[in-house]
Amino acid sequence: MKWLLVVALALTLAATGAWAGPAAGAPPSAENAPQAKSAPSASKDAAAAAPTVPDQHKLNMLIRTTIIAVNQANKTGNYSVLRDLGSPNFQSANGVAKLTEIFSGQRNANLDLSPILFFKPKLIREPAIDANGMLRLTGFFATRPQRVNFDLAFEFVQGEWRHFGVSVATRPAAAPNVPSEAPAQAAPTSK
Repeated sequence: MKWLLVVALALTLAATGAWAGPAAGAPPSAENAPQAKSAPSASKDAAAAAPTVPDQHKLNMLIRTTIIAVNQANKTGNYSVLRDLGSPNFQSANGVAKLTEIFSGQRNANLDLSPILFFKPKLIREPAIDANGMLRLTGFFATRPQRVNFDLAFEFVQGEWRHFGVSVATRPAAAPNVPSEAPAQAAPTSK
């Protein structure tokens, strides 16, 4: 299994592969997360400014648009749009050349992630906003013959969620459940 990571913080994954961002391999912490801006003094202003977990439609859109941005960057070899769509912290940690290098394995393998458009993402944990204000979405698309796995972190910037960390990888999909024998026929009933 090959995981490619592009993050401005370490996403904890059982992974091997390329890495971009500070503190390679470190779990998310206050030291390697972006510094929070000072909170407004009034508690009602703070509550209004605090982001909440988006609804299912927005979550679906965040997942799909991020993976399609990776796919388009891989197809064209141009990672500037993927970089520009990210949060300012993502942009500062990942230049275009660095992203080009990180995704070279997927690009060279001609990996096509576009089938995700026809599948619903399946989250393996509840979407949540962590103590650092990051929205974390982890799951997969049940595509075949390769399943598309993702681990995404989003930062709330000027009223919108922008990718802060991206991990997209494929692995062989599990074989569908096929009975090993023909189903037994029901015995006829007598009247």
